[in-house]
Amino acid sequence: MKFAPYLSAPAAALLVAGAFVLPHHANAADACPFTDTNLTLGSEGEVVRCLQQYLNSAGFTVSSTGVGSVGHETTQYQTKTQAAVKAWQVANGVSPATGTFGPLSRAKYAALIASAPATVVTPPPTTVTTPPPVQTPVEDPDKGKAQDAISDAHDAYDDAMDDYEDAHDDGDSTGSAKSLLASAQDKLFDALYSYVDEDYDSALDSAQDAQDDIDDAEDEMDGRSDNGDRDDAKDALSDTKDDYNDAKDRVDDANDDGKNTSKADDYLDDAKDKLDDAEDSYDDGDYDDVLDLTDDAENYIDKALDAI
Repeated sequence: MKFAPYLSAPAAALLVAGAFVLPHHANAADACPFTDTNLTLGSEGEVVRCLQQYLNSAGFTVSSTGVGSVGHETTQYQTKTQAAVKAWQVANGVSPATGTFGPLSRAKYAALIASAPATVVTPPPTTVTTPPPVQTPVEDPDKGKAQDAISDAHDAYDDAMDDYEDAHDDGDSTGSAKSLLASAQDKLFDALYSYVDEDYDSALDSAQDAQDDIDDAEDEMDGRSDNGDRDDAKDALSDTKDDYNDAKDRVDDANDDGKNTSKADDYLDDAKDKLDDAEDSYDDGDYDDVLDLTDDAENYIDKALDAI
């Protein structure tokens, strides 16, 4: 018996009902000029940059720092863009949530943009008056924490389900992973229901409990105590490679524009050396060293971007 790779009907209904949709502030006049061409891994162009800017402004962050972050959006559709699109699709009821920005995503985007309030320009008053103080509503800080925890646990659940199905198909031992994943799914439902009821503390607790079950399930399937370290090292390598490729594209663009990029090129060479060393450490099973080396590479990548 296989689990569904995504949350089932009750959770999907909550998401579609708007329980987990972040506000966005784009107007129709600011809409990205999407064509009938799907945007997916490897796509390039200014329309990709526009999509990244929209995702960042809507709360589906492409990257918190460096390439893809606010003010550093790129023309490259890589894995971070794909992940942000997938989160946006899940939150807005676009199914299946594949991470490809296709016809269903374009239709949902157009509907969201069309429903955004237009900016109204008010003429200045003819007399000078003292406006009343503006009361800015204070949002519960636990709301964002709960939302992030639910989203992270949901992504981890999807990954764990993929691992479970692969292990099951290969005839590998999965221990108690099946029951742990079922428990994680129930706790994700609890987190979503609590979030809808604005009980953010309970939502956060349930999401964290779900994440614990998912981690235990992964350990059951892998059977190795250093599974977490290995996965962290693998993710760090993948993310740093993406950041390196994005930075190299930006430096090359700057060079084509006539800028002096010699210093940036030197930093990228240093970053590439660190990446090569990190891959060797990963092959040797030295996962802590991988994390240190990818951190060094990320620092050089940031310096390269600052140099242009």
